[in-house]
Amino acid sequence: MEPDMPDNSSVVVNLNQFERHRRTQASAESLSQLHACRDQLIEGVTRALTRHAEAMENTLLAMADRSPLLDTRNTYFGAQGILNKRANELLAACKDAYCESFQSAAGLRDRPAGSAPAELSLSLVEDQDFELTLAVDKAASRLRYNCAEELVALDARIAHLLGRADLAENDNPLGPRALCESLLEGIGRMGVEQNIRIVLLNQFDLVLTTELAAIYQGINRHLAEHGVLPDIKVGLKRRASAQPSHAGPAHGGGTHSAGSAAPANDMLRLFEQLAGGMGAPGGGSLATSGHAGRSGEATLLDAISQLQMGGLALPDGGHFELPMIEATAVRNVLRVLQQSPVMQSASPLDAVLVDAVAMLFDVVFEETALPDRLKAQIARLQIPVLKAAMLDRTFFSQTHHPVRRMLDAVASLAVHLPDTEAGKARLEAISSVIGKVLDNFEQDIALFAEAAEELEAMHAQLDDQVEETAAVSLREDIDAIRRGERAELAPVVVHDFINRALSGETPDSVREFLRRDWAKLLTRFYIEEGDQGAHFNSHVETMRELVWSVQTKTDMDARLMLVRILPGLLKRLRDGAAEIELSQKIADRFFASLVILHANAVRPGAQPVPLPETAPEEIAVIEAERAQADAVEETRVAEAVAAVEPLTEPPVPEFEDEFMLRARALAKGDWIEFHYEDGTFRWARLGWVGGVRNTYLFSDQDGMNSFSISLARLADKLRRGEAVLVERKSITESAFGKLMSLFRQKLGHA
Repeated sequence: MEPDMPDNSSVVVNLNQFERHRRTQASAESLSQLHACRDQLIEGVTRALTRHAEAMENTLLAMADRSPLLDTRNTYFGAQGILNKRANELLAACKDAYCESFQSAAGLRDRPAGSAPAELSLSLVEDQDFELTLAVDKAASRLRYNCAEELVALDARIAHLLGRADLAENDNPLGPRALCESLLEGIGRMGVEQNIRIVLLNQFDLVLTTELAAIYQGINRHLAEHGVLPDIKVGLKRRASAQPSHAGPAHGGGTHSAGSAAPANDMLRLFEQLAGGMGAPGGGSLATSGHAGRSGEATLLDAISQLQMGGLALPDGGHFELPMIEATAVRNVLRVLQQSPVMQSASPLDAVLVDAVAMLFDVVFEETALPDRLKAQIARLQIPVLKAAMLDRTFFSQTHHPVRRMLDAVASLAVHLPDTEAGKARLEAISSVIGKVLDNFEQDIALFAEAAEELEAMHAQLDDQVEETAAVSLREDIDAIRRGERAELAPVVVHDFINRALSGETPDSVREFLRRDWAKLLTRFYIEEGDQGAHFNSHVETMRELVWSVQTKTDMDARLMLVRILPGLLKRLRDGAAEIELSQKIADRFFASLVILHANAVRPGAQPVPLPETAPEEIAVIEAERAQADAVEETRVAEAVAAVEPLTEPPVPEFEDEFMLRARALAKGDWIEFHYEDGTFRWARLGWVGGVRNTYLFSDQDGMNSFSISLARLADKLRRGEAVLVERKSITESAFGKLMSLFRQKLGHA
């Protein structure tokens, strides 16, 4: 099947779904660059705010003096007091809030199992929430306006690092919106009232209005120097390519483009013109003519009704029957009808209608994506559909006509008919619904609507069943791929967490322990759980407590706090050391140094006790043991990565073209039709997409038998026509589009 056929039939997708929100696809290298940009932004922001802290205090005092209201003056004084006495704590809280929110804002954090994106909905908003949101909106808007040129390039570069074709205005994790929200969150952690939070945010915004553009310029230079879109033209937004003109509307949509609506509106006029060219008497309008006033049409309808029941007695005493439509064969019996004596009394208008319905079934039967066993079921509906079209001419103009809905519903079930016992049972259920129409249809079109509803309900139920089955059957593969992806990212992520913990003055022995030893524990649990895992976060918190514990304690409260937490901290450190099988010699050396460091921390005025020196021979033994432990841990990580390799195919070259965009635009639940060299094909349902390796995990029509494929290889298959995106698209709408072209050719309008 050609992937770019201009008018794809029933189940070939609308290839125009490129503007969906895309998942993040960040490699370890990209993640490292993102972290560097994050640090450059928040460090630059906090430096700028520190430089202007005194100026902000003076501004707030002046505003308090000018304010006539006591409450407002108190708010300004409260904000000034925070800047005067707790500025360092305030900026540290803002920095922490931004770093913590960055992963989510960048879409780099795994979504918990079973969760789904929140749907947009209307809800009541409390006044306080509204005021905070309004404050953030105003601050972010001012900053974006003053940094517009810098953000054009930065948005494009961050989108590139995140593996997206484009980035919405507020989706940049380095953008003003994400920054302002984090600043407000950090201010809120100081336990101040809402009015003070808003005042401080406004002051920060005034400072950053003149400072942020330069920070963004520095980030852009950094990214360009590291090969991230170095040639981008500042001021021109890089947007995804325009929607392909050949894509058609999706089935079930309530709105249609002018191009898709035109065939339906023009169809009846074409019929009239064709009938007029064949010598239709009176030139009456097809849309308003009725069978009751036309003896020829009444005769044809009567004949069709008799053929529906079995056979037809001819005026000359003969008998005519249509060929038997078997449930295992596909045959257009309307072509036989056209050549039969029944049509001798039909008007030219009747002949055009019969030809149109016959051509409709020709198009459906030519659809290679529909299995023959399903086409055979559709073939059974030929006479009822023709009769319904003669009774209700809106069949040709209404996209959601009951008859067309039923045909579309039957075709949409194709993805749920594997060649298994379950598939055969579903086919029998479809056959039963069609049988009801064959047995009961006389003139009530509503019978088709009832059948369509039953088939659509069947489809929805099967979709839910496949979703539930896939959720279970793919879980093991998804977990393996996620572990492999996290194993690739672990060095970058763990390094980042350790760097953030090592703030301020930290003794070399602690730095060495965290970077060489504790990092192994963090790596192990990051691979198993991700950065939201309980064990991973517990070990991160232990690391932060360790760093704090060896820093100088200048007041009694801090010393008492150290005394309280020290027993539990030491226990967790020893348990962690045992878990990574840290050698006894290395552990003893570290905990001995820790005793001295803690003693020095609680005696800030005294001369610090130096750590004991280690003999060169002992250092050599320790380094050898560490090297051996490092090799064991590297093997463990490599095994986690290698566990995913059998699931994926060999790499192929990547081309950033429309086929890559189509592959990126796929979402969970989408279907792909894979074609093979022997002429066979199979449908597969997308069950999950890995964000680091761009691994697409598919299951079969029942949600079982998973297999995976890389983004680049999937795009390559789309490019070669070996894979076609499948969609529940109206087969009748697509077929009528083709009929329009054929009838125009007959009239010489091609």
